[in-house]
Amino acid sequence: GSLTRAAFLSARNDVLANVAIVAAGLVTAATRSAWPDLIVGLSIFAMNLDAAREVYTAAREERRAATAEA
Repeated sequence: GSLTRAAFLSARNDVLANVAIVAAGLVTAATRSAWPDLIVGLSIFAMNLDAAREVYTAAREERRAATAEA
């Protein structure tokens, strides 16, 4: 259900964000530019926003199904 989906998306996003943060740190250290950090930060924001939308949609569908059964 939606809780399982939320747990999976949270774990997946955490792994991807950590890898991206390490990569951005290396690129930032090499180039002395803030752009890698900004790009990764915005990407993490977008990724989490999409996951929240997906969980919200799944939860709404579960609620509709439960209401239809009652």
